[in-house]
Amino acid sequence: MTTPDAVWKAPVTAAEQSDRLKAQSMAALPVRDIRAESMESYWRDWEALRTDPNGELLNVFPSVLLDEIGWLQRGEAYLRLPDGSRWVLASGRIPREDTAHDNAFLRRLHALLLEHQALRRPHQSARTTVLLEADTLDIRRVFCTDCRAWCDLQVDAEEADRTLGPWPGGDEWRRPVRPQGA
Repeated sequence: MTTPDAVWKAPVTAAEQSDRLKAQSMAALPVRDIRAESMESYWRDWEALRTDPNGELLNVFPSVLLDEIGWLQRGEAYLRLPDGSRWVLASGRIPREDTAHDNAFLRRLHALLLEHQALRRPHQSARTTVLLEADTLDIRRVFCTDCRAWCDLQVDAEEADRTLGPWPGGDEWRRPVRPQGA
């Protein structure tokens, strides 16, 4: 079984470039347009609606918000920022984490998402928390809703490789490497 770090470290091939174009055309399919002032403000509003005045998480959310999140997760919608850019959740491109992808670009993206998730624990599935710009699917500038920050998936993968050690096998979680005698 190929480990995620073996996938993202492999050289980019012509086939993967072609697969990236296919993935970009998939990203153009969403039909719902959700307007947002900025990534930060959209997710800050989501967080505000998830908590009561005492800071406790709510179990009931406004239905419109649940609809929007569902559309984003299924790849039926994108967030449109004032600059015209459209942002899609990775889950809209990668339907299931536990299945192999025939698209080489999506395999690389999935491996990078796993590295990001392992590095930035505690973290929900990066597949459902990372947004990519729909027209470019640029892995060097994504927005992570769990981190509430802009991230570079390549840099995160390289840091995970340096700090967490090798993957024990398959899609198992990495564990931090502890110094001898610690």
